[in-house]
Amino acid sequence: MKHFMKQLNPELFCIAVFIAFPLILLAAVLLKPDNAVSVNENRMLTTVRDIPTDVLDGQFQEGLENYLSDQFPFRERLKSAETGVRLRFGQASIGGAYVGRDRRLFQKLPGSDVDSGKCVRYAARVNRMAEQTGIPTYVMYVPSAGIALREEMPFGAPMYDYDALYAALAKELPSAHMIDLLPALYGHSEYYFATDHHWTAEGAAQAYYEWRAAHGAEPDNQDSPTIITVSESFRGTLWSRVPSGLIPAERLKAFEVSGDITVEADGKEISLYDETALATKDKYHFFEGGNHGILTVTNHDVKDGGTLLILKDSFANSFLPCLVGDYARIIMIDERYAFMDIGQFALDSGADEIAVIREIISAG
Repeated sequence: MKHFMKQLNPELFCIAVFIAFPLILLAAVLLKPDNAVSVNENRMLTTVRDIPTDVLDGQFQEGLENYLSDQFPFRERLKSAETGVRLRFGQASIGGAYVGRDRRLFQKLPGSDVDSGKCVRYAARVNRMAEQTGIPTYVMYVPSAGIALREEMPFGAPMYDYDALYAALAKELPSAHMIDLLPALYGHSEYYFATDHHWTAEGAAQAYYEWRAAHGAEPDNQDSPTIITVSESFRGTLWSRVPSGLIPAERLKAFEVSGDITVEADGKEISLYDETALATKDKYHFFEGGNHGILTVTNHDVKDGGTLLILKDSFANSFLPCLVGDYARIIMIDERYAFMDIGQFALDSGADEIAVIREIISAG
Protein backbone atom coordinates (compact mmCIF):
# COMPACT_ATOMS: atom_id res chain seq x y z
CA MET A 1 0.00 0.00 0.00
CA LYS A 2 2.83 2.38 0.90
CA HIS A 3 4.55 1.49 -2.35
CA PHE A 4 1.33 2.21 -4.24
CA MET A 5 0.94 5.63 -2.60
CA LYS A 6 4.51 6.51 -3.50
CA GLN A 7 3.90 5.60 -7.11
CA LEU A 8 0.57 7.56 -7.25
CA ASN A 9 0.83 10.78 -9.21
CA PRO A 10 -0.84 13.50 -7.06
CA GLU A 11 -1.88 15.45 -10.13
CA LEU A 12 -3.55 12.42 -11.70
CA PHE A 13 -5.25 11.61 -8.39
CA CYS A 14 -6.73 15.13 -8.17
CA ILE A 15 -7.94 14.92 -11.76
CA ALA A 16 -9.55 11.52 -11.10
CA VAL A 17 -11.34 12.82 -8.02
CA PHE A 18 -12.44 15.96 -9.90
CA ILE A 19 -13.97 13.80 -12.65
CA ALA A 20 -15.35 11.02 -10.44
CA PHE A 21 -17.09 13.14 -7.81
CA PRO A 22 -19.68 14.81 -10.08
CA LEU A 23 -20.23 11.51 -11.89
CA ILE A 24 -20.98 9.80 -8.59
CA LEU A 25 -23.41 12.57 -7.64
CA LEU A 26 -25.07 12.38 -11.05
CA ALA A 27 -25.41 8.61 -10.71
CA ALA A 28 -26.90 9.02 -7.25
CA VAL A 29 -29.49 11.45 -8.63
CA LEU A 30 -30.39 9.25 -11.59
CA LEU A 31 -30.50 5.95 -9.69
CA LYS A 32 -32.55 7.01 -6.68
CA PRO A 33 -36.36 7.33 -7.01
CA ASP A 34 -37.49 10.89 -7.74
CA ASN A 35 -39.19 12.84 -4.99
CA ALA A 36 -42.32 14.41 -6.45
CA VAL A 37 -43.13 16.75 -3.55
CA SER A 38 -41.16 18.80 -1.06
CA VAL A 39 -43.18 18.74 2.16
CA ASN A 40 -41.09 21.47 3.76
CA GLU A 41 -41.36 23.82 0.78
CA ASN A 42 -44.96 22.84 0.07
CA ARG A 43 -44.36 22.58 -3.67
CA MET A 44 -44.00 20.07 -6.49
CA LEU A 45 -40.46 19.10 -7.44
CA THR A 46 -39.14 18.64 -10.95
CA THR A 47 -39.02 14.94 -11.87
CA VAL A 48 -37.41 13.28 -14.86
CA ARG A 49 -40.79 13.30 -16.64
CA ASP A 50 -40.88 17.09 -16.38
CA ILE A 51 -37.68 17.64 -18.35
CA PRO A 52 -38.56 18.98 -21.83
CA THR A 53 -37.13 17.08 -24.79
CA ASP A 54 -36.53 20.14 -26.99
CA VAL A 55 -32.79 20.88 -26.82
CA LEU A 56 -32.56 23.71 -29.33
CA ASP A 57 -34.65 26.32 -27.50
CA GLY A 58 -32.90 25.85 -24.17
CA GLN A 59 -35.85 24.29 -22.36
CA PHE A 60 -34.05 20.96 -21.95
CA GLN A 61 -31.04 22.58 -20.30
CA GLU A 62 -33.23 24.60 -17.96
CA GLY A 63 -35.36 21.58 -17.11
CA LEU A 64 -32.29 19.44 -16.44
CA GLU A 65 -30.83 22.13 -14.18
CA ASN A 66 -34.10 22.31 -12.19
CA TYR A 67 -34.22 18.52 -12.01
CA LEU A 68 -30.67 18.17 -10.68
CA SER A 69 -31.32 20.93 -8.14
CA ASP A 70 -34.60 19.43 -6.91
CA GLN A 71 -33.40 15.82 -6.81
CA PHE A 72 -29.94 16.44 -5.33
CA PRO A 73 -29.11 13.79 -2.66
CA PHE A 74 -29.78 14.96 0.92
CA ARG A 75 -31.09 18.21 -0.55
CA GLU A 76 -33.30 19.23 2.36
CA ARG A 77 -30.66 18.42 4.98
CA LEU A 78 -28.06 20.41 3.10
CA LYS A 79 -30.47 23.32 2.68
CA SER A 80 -31.27 23.28 6.39
CA ALA A 81 -27.56 23.26 7.25
CA GLU A 82 -26.88 26.14 4.85
CA THR A 83 -29.79 28.12 6.31
CA GLY A 84 -28.47 27.55 9.83
CA VAL A 85 -25.07 28.95 8.88
CA ARG A 86 -26.66 32.03 7.28
CA LEU A 87 -28.81 32.60 10.37
CA ARG A 88 -25.80 32.37 12.68
CA PHE A 89 -24.02 34.96 10.57
CA GLY A 90 -27.02 37.26 10.98
CA GLN A 91 -28.21 37.47 7.38
CA ALA A 92 -31.40 39.49 7.17
CA SER A 93 -32.71 38.07 3.89
CA ILE A 94 -32.87 34.34 3.23
CA GLY A 95 -34.89 32.34 0.70
CA GLY A 96 -37.47 34.98 -0.11
CA ALA A 97 -38.08 36.02 3.52
CA TYR A 98 -36.77 38.67 5.86
CA VAL A 99 -35.28 37.55 9.17
CA GLY A 100 -36.23 40.07 11.83
CA ARG A 101 -35.84 40.48 15.57
CA ASP A 102 -35.55 37.18 17.48
CA ARG A 103 -35.43 35.44 14.07
CA ARG A 104 -39.06 36.28 13.33
CA LEU A 105 -39.77 35.74 9.63
CA PHE A 106 -41.50 38.24 7.35
CA GLN A 107 -42.74 37.98 3.80
CA LYS A 108 -40.79 40.12 1.34
CA LEU A 109 -43.27 42.68 0.01
CA PRO A 110 -41.53 45.61 -1.65
CA GLY A 111 -43.75 48.03 -3.52
CA SER A 112 -42.69 46.55 -6.85
CA ASP A 113 -44.26 43.20 -5.85
CA VAL A 114 -47.66 44.67 -4.99
CA ASP A 115 -50.12 45.28 -7.82
CA SER A 116 -51.78 48.33 -6.30
CA GLY A 117 -53.72 49.01 -9.51
CA LYS A 118 -55.36 45.61 -9.34
CA CYS A 119 -56.18 46.16 -5.65
CA VAL A 120 -57.82 49.49 -6.47
CA ARG A 121 -59.86 47.97 -9.30
CA TYR A 122 -61.11 45.24 -6.99
CA ALA A 123 -62.12 47.84 -4.38
CA ALA A 124 -64.06 49.75 -7.04
CA ARG A 125 -65.85 46.53 -8.00
CA VAL A 126 -66.81 45.92 -4.36
CA ASN A 127 -68.16 49.47 -4.13
CA ARG A 128 -70.31 49.01 -7.25
CA MET A 129 -71.69 45.81 -5.75
CA ALA A 130 -72.57 47.63 -2.52
CA GLU A 131 -74.36 50.36 -4.45
CA GLN A 132 -76.22 48.02 -6.78
CA THR A 133 -77.36 45.55 -4.13
CA GLY A 134 -78.03 48.02 -1.33
CA ILE A 135 -76.69 45.43 1.14
CA PRO A 136 -74.60 46.86 4.00
CA THR A 137 -70.99 46.10 3.08
CA TYR A 138 -68.02 46.05 5.46
CA VAL A 139 -64.42 46.02 4.27
CA MET A 140 -61.75 44.80 6.69
CA TYR A 141 -58.28 44.88 5.17
CA VAL A 142 -55.58 43.05 7.13
CA PRO A 143 -52.18 44.80 7.21
CA SER A 144 -49.24 42.53 6.43
CA ALA A 145 -47.06 41.50 9.36
CA GLY A 146 -44.18 43.59 8.02
CA ILE A 147 -46.42 46.67 8.28
CA ALA A 148 -47.92 45.98 11.71
CA LEU A 149 -44.58 44.87 13.17
CA ARG A 150 -42.35 47.33 11.36
CA GLU A 151 -40.08 47.78 14.40
CA GLU A 152 -39.22 44.07 14.31
CA MET A 153 -38.26 44.07 10.63
CA PRO A 154 -34.61 44.24 9.53
CA PHE A 155 -33.46 47.85 9.36
CA GLY A 156 -34.09 49.33 5.91
CA ALA A 157 -35.99 46.30 4.58
CA PRO A 158 -38.27 47.65 1.81
CA MET A 159 -42.03 47.24 2.17
CA TYR A 160 -44.96 48.59 0.21
CA ASP A 161 -46.51 51.91 1.21
CA TYR A 162 -49.45 50.81 3.35
CA ASP A 163 -50.78 54.29 4.06
CA ALA A 164 -50.88 55.24 0.39
CA LEU A 165 -52.51 51.95 -0.60
CA TYR A 166 -55.13 52.13 2.16
CA ALA A 167 -55.99 55.71 1.21
CA ALA A 168 -56.36 54.74 -2.46
CA LEU A 169 -58.63 51.81 -1.57
CA ALA A 170 -60.74 53.87 0.84
CA LYS A 171 -61.26 56.45 -1.91
CA GLU A 172 -62.81 53.75 -4.08
CA LEU A 173 -65.12 52.50 -1.30
CA PRO A 174 -67.40 55.42 -0.31
CA SER A 175 -70.42 53.10 -0.12
CA ALA A 176 -68.76 50.59 2.22
CA HIS A 177 -67.99 50.67 5.93
CA MET A 178 -64.19 50.57 6.28
CA ILE A 179 -62.72 48.90 9.38
CA ASP A 180 -59.14 50.08 9.89
CA LEU A 181 -57.27 47.30 11.71
CA LEU A 182 -53.77 48.78 11.73
CA PRO A 183 -54.13 50.83 14.96
CA ALA A 184 -55.39 47.74 16.82
CA LEU A 185 -52.74 45.36 15.46
CA TYR A 186 -49.71 47.65 15.32
CA GLY A 187 -46.77 46.67 17.48
CA HIS A 188 -48.27 43.48 18.90
CA SER A 189 -45.99 40.58 17.92
CA GLU A 190 -48.42 38.07 19.45
CA TYR A 191 -50.97 38.97 16.76
CA TYR A 192 -48.93 37.42 13.93
CA PHE A 193 -47.11 34.11 13.55
CA ALA A 194 -43.31 34.16 13.64
CA THR A 195 -43.03 31.51 10.89
CA ASP A 196 -46.07 32.33 8.74
CA HIS A 197 -47.62 35.42 7.14
CA HIS A 198 -51.07 34.92 8.73
CA TRP A 199 -52.36 36.38 11.97
CA THR A 200 -52.70 34.29 15.10
CA ALA A 201 -55.91 33.58 17.01
CA GLU A 202 -55.07 36.56 19.22
CA GLY A 203 -54.80 38.77 16.14
CA ALA A 204 -58.06 37.46 14.73
CA ALA A 205 -59.72 38.05 18.12
CA GLN A 206 -58.55 41.66 18.10
CA ALA A 207 -60.01 42.05 14.60
CA TYR A 208 -63.27 40.60 15.92
CA TYR A 209 -63.43 43.33 18.58
CA GLU A 210 -63.03 45.93 15.82
CA TRP A 211 -65.72 44.15 13.80
CA ARG A 212 -68.14 44.32 16.72
CA ALA A 213 -67.31 47.96 17.35
CA ALA A 214 -68.15 48.73 13.71
CA HIS A 215 -71.53 47.11 14.37
CA GLY A 216 -72.20 49.32 17.38
CA ALA A 217 -71.11 47.01 20.20
CA GLU A 218 -69.89 48.77 23.33
CA PRO A 219 -66.32 47.89 24.34
CA ASP A 220 -67.43 46.94 27.88
CA ASN A 221 -69.87 44.37 26.47
CA GLN A 222 -67.37 42.56 24.27
CA ASP A 223 -67.31 38.86 25.01
CA SER A 224 -63.78 37.57 24.56
CA PRO A 225 -63.79 34.35 22.52
CA THR A 226 -62.18 31.40 24.28
CA ILE A 227 -58.85 30.51 22.67
CA ILE A 228 -57.40 27.00 22.89
CA THR A 229 -54.07 25.54 21.73
CA VAL A 230 -54.45 22.84 19.08
CA SER A 231 -50.79 22.27 18.18
CA GLU A 232 -47.39 22.96 19.75
CA SER A 233 -45.47 22.27 16.54
CA PHE A 234 -46.73 24.80 14.01
CA ARG A 235 -44.27 25.98 11.36
CA GLY A 236 -45.73 28.07 8.57
CA THR A 237 -45.01 28.84 4.95
CA LEU A 238 -42.22 31.32 5.74
CA TRP A 239 -40.35 28.66 7.71
CA SER A 240 -40.47 26.56 4.54
CA ARG A 241 -38.36 29.28 2.92
CA VAL A 242 -35.96 29.42 5.88
CA PRO A 243 -35.94 25.82 7.16
CA SER A 244 -33.76 25.59 10.24
CA GLY A 245 -33.97 24.11 13.70
CA LEU A 246 -32.69 27.46 14.97
CA ILE A 247 -36.20 28.81 14.35
CA PRO A 248 -38.46 27.04 16.86
CA ALA A 249 -41.96 25.77 16.25
CA GLU A 250 -44.81 27.80 17.70
CA ARG A 251 -48.34 27.25 18.93
CA LEU A 252 -51.36 27.09 16.67
CA LYS A 253 -54.47 28.29 18.47
CA ALA A 254 -58.15 28.41 17.60
CA PHE A 255 -61.45 29.60 19.02
CA GLU A 256 -63.62 27.27 21.02
CA VAL A 257 -66.89 26.87 19.12
CA SER A 258 -69.99 25.10 20.41
CA GLY A 259 -73.55 24.60 19.28
CA ASP A 260 -75.45 22.82 16.54
CA ILE A 261 -73.33 23.77 13.55
CA THR A 262 -73.08 22.29 10.06
CA VAL A 263 -70.48 23.22 7.47
CA GLU A 264 -70.65 22.56 3.75
CA ALA A 265 -67.84 23.29 1.29
CA ASP A 266 -68.35 23.04 -2.47
CA GLY A 267 -71.28 20.69 -1.99
CA LYS A 268 -69.60 18.43 0.57
CA GLU A 269 -70.15 18.40 4.33
CA ILE A 270 -66.95 19.09 6.25
CA SER A 271 -65.87 20.09 9.76
CA LEU A 272 -65.22 23.64 10.86
CA TYR A 273 -61.91 22.37 12.22
CA ASP A 274 -60.03 19.66 10.33
CA GLU A 275 -58.00 17.85 12.98
CA THR A 276 -56.30 15.63 10.39
CA ALA A 277 -54.40 18.71 9.18
CA LEU A 278 -52.55 18.85 12.49
CA ALA A 279 -50.60 15.76 11.47
CA THR A 280 -49.43 17.41 8.23
CA LYS A 281 -46.92 20.12 7.37
CA ASP A 282 -49.61 22.68 6.46
CA LYS A 283 -51.32 22.88 9.84
CA TYR A 284 -53.10 26.13 8.92
CA HIS A 285 -55.48 23.89 6.96
CA PHE A 286 -56.89 23.03 10.39
CA PHE A 287 -59.26 25.90 9.67
CA GLU A 288 -62.00 24.45 7.45
CA GLY A 289 -59.53 22.15 5.72
CA GLY A 290 -58.05 25.01 3.69
CA ASN A 291 -59.54 27.18 0.97
CA HIS A 292 -62.79 26.38 -0.84
CA GLY A 293 -64.81 28.08 -3.55
CA ILE A 294 -68.05 28.33 -1.56
CA LEU A 295 -68.30 27.42 2.11
CA THR A 296 -71.52 27.69 4.14
CA VAL A 297 -71.75 27.55 7.93
CA THR A 298 -75.22 27.12 9.43
CA ASN A 299 -75.71 27.67 13.16
CA HIS A 300 -79.04 26.02 13.99
CA ASP A 301 -78.99 27.57 17.47
CA VAL A 302 -79.15 31.12 16.11
CA LYS A 303 -82.67 31.90 14.94
CA ASP A 304 -82.54 35.63 14.18
CA GLY A 305 -78.90 36.18 13.27
CA GLY A 306 -79.39 36.70 9.56
CA THR A 307 -77.00 35.79 6.73
CA LEU A 308 -73.48 37.14 6.27
CA LEU A 309 -71.68 36.82 2.93
CA ILE A 310 -67.87 36.96 3.20
CA LEU A 311 -65.51 37.59 0.28
CA LYS A 312 -62.20 36.32 1.54
CA ASP A 313 -58.66 35.13 1.29
CA SER A 314 -56.98 32.73 3.71
CA PHE A 315 -56.83 35.29 6.55
CA ALA A 316 -60.60 34.85 6.92
CA ASN A 317 -60.21 31.10 7.51
CA SER A 318 -59.06 31.56 11.09
CA PHE A 319 -61.37 34.56 11.64
CA LEU A 320 -64.56 32.77 10.60
CA PRO A 321 -65.06 30.86 13.90
CA CYS A 322 -65.34 34.20 15.74
CA LEU A 323 -68.49 34.99 13.77
CA VAL A 324 -70.23 31.62 13.95
CA GLY A 325 -72.16 32.49 17.10
CA ASP A 326 -73.42 35.80 15.67
CA TYR A 327 -75.15 34.65 12.48
CA ALA A 328 -77.63 31.96 11.54
CA ARG A 329 -75.79 31.45 8.27
CA ILE A 330 -72.41 32.52 6.92
CA ILE A 331 -71.51 32.03 3.28
CA MET A 332 -67.80 32.42 2.54
CA ILE A 333 -66.61 32.80 -1.05
CA ASP A 334 -63.03 32.60 -2.26
CA GLU A 335 -63.12 34.30 -5.65
CA ARG A 336 -59.94 32.52 -6.70
CA TYR A 337 -61.94 29.29 -6.88
CA ALA A 338 -65.54 30.42 -7.41
CA PHE A 339 -66.46 32.32 -10.56
CA MET A 340 -69.83 34.04 -10.47
CA ASP A 341 -71.67 37.34 -10.37
CA ILE A 342 -71.13 38.04 -6.67
CA GLY A 343 -73.71 40.82 -6.52
CA GLN A 344 -76.44 38.67 -7.98
CA PHE A 345 -75.41 35.78 -5.74
CA ALA A 346 -75.68 38.06 -2.71
CA LEU A 347 -79.23 39.00 -3.68
CA ASP A 348 -80.25 35.42 -4.49
CA SER A 349 -78.79 34.07 -1.24
CA GLY A 350 -80.68 36.57 0.89
CA ALA A 351 -77.53 38.06 2.39
CA ASP A 352 -78.18 40.68 5.07
CA GLU A 353 -74.58 41.85 5.16
CA ILE A 354 -71.48 41.54 2.99
CA ALA A 355 -67.95 41.51 4.38
CA VAL A 356 -64.64 41.72 2.55
CA ILE A 357 -61.97 40.15 4.78
CA ARG A 358 -58.56 39.80 3.21
CA GLU A 359 -54.96 40.93 3.36
CA ILE A 360 -54.74 44.44 1.93
CA ILE A 361 -52.43 43.38 -0.91
CA SER A 362 -54.79 40.60 -1.99
CA ALA A 363 -56.25 41.83 -5.25
CA GLY A 364 -59.20 39.50 -5.70
